[in-house]
Amino acid sequence: MRVFNIGIIGYGGFGKFLHHAWKPLENVRVVAIADKNMDALKVPDGVKAFNDWRALLLEKEIDAVAIVTEPSTHEEIAMACMEAGKHVLIEKPLAITLPAAERIVQTRDRTDKVAAIDFIMRFNPLLQTIQGFTQQEIFGKLRRVDVENYAQDEQLPPEHWFWDSERSGGILIEHAVHFIDLVHFFAPAKILKVNGLKHNRNPQQEDQIIANVLYEGGLIATHYHAFARPGFFEITRIKLAYDLADIELQGWIPLGGTLKALVDKKSKKVLQNCPFFQETDSSLIEDANDESRPKGWGISDQAGSIHKNTVRSGGLPYEVNEILTGNFRLKQSKQEVYADCVRASLSDLLKKIENPGHSLTASLETGLESLKVAVLATESARSTN
Repeated sequence: MRVFNIGIIGYGGFGKFLHHAWKPLENVRVVAIADKNMDALKVPDGVKAFNDWRALLLEKEIDAVAIVTEPSTHEEIAMACMEAGKHVLIEKPLAITLPAAERIVQTRDRTDKVAAIDFIMRFNPLLQTIQGFTQQEIFGKLRRVDVENYAQDEQLPPEHWFWDSERSGGILIEHAVHFIDLVHFFAPAKILKVNGLKHNRNPQQEDQIIANVLYEGGLIATHYHAFARPGFFEITRIKLAYDLADIELQGWIPLGGTLKALVDKKSKKVLQNCPFFQETDSSLIEDANDESRPKGWGISDQAGSIHKNTVRSGGLPYEVNEILTGNFRLKQSKQEVYADCVRASLSDLLKKIENPGHSLTASLETGLESLKVAVLATESARSTN
């Protein structure tokens, strides 16, 4: 078994978490870390430490580097890593501008190094299951995604780099790309139109922003992100509206959610075979009431009307037998799922290094596509204020 020597550039909270999470991987050894504040940090035993990331790149034994630094630095560091012969795993966002992201992709192509972006939600088993439902159209077509993210800013004082658009790019670029990419993971489609709105608490703090995205085929996604409320209200909700189902997920690392669906025998069996799903209630479609119209509203018994087991959504007819509700739930804790996801992300990169024919789950192209939406929405929001 080949053992890969890994370097980590940026050893703040997330850099430390990656190091801890990767320890169980038998084919991974973190051999070096670099951080501009290294003098104030505790260096793990057996690991080389550098104040300057450029010095880390001189270590010939390093195979791959994880880049966990401010977004504005990703372009310079990623390109230098690949030029130095290192493969790279880049924390989101890929960069803060589209030209910078494109230069990273070009450098990958020129150096023939393996490069991936750390979109950990693509490795969440619950989200992978829902992606499978979506791709197979178990509930028909996905028509709408609504993301609402309320976060506290108590640990982000006004002088923090997060609020500096020259360093972070802004909320949509630094943060929302995770959720924009999740939409692309579920239902990849051509981007047709993007717009945005925002609110500034003061000239330095852009604390609320929204992006609306129209995709080819009719999917409309909305991303609202606010870093403005107390931690007691911190929550992320992801609502998915299909032709035949509503799914709501909670948490920026979703561990569970709810489902209401119209099902036939095939789709019900798919749900019953899902290890994360628990049915809570069901009723035959002929016994269920459609409360969308009061009694006597319109003509319901017209000649030639379709069978009661046939419903229409998006202009498409579907045969269904039951209306069903239930819950999704992962058994692991948030910490365990988070760690599993970052292990899977690195393992996917290493698999690509060993097997060039392997398709990366989170390629640089996925990072470029989500960044495109974030940049366009941010530009739209700032142009209207």
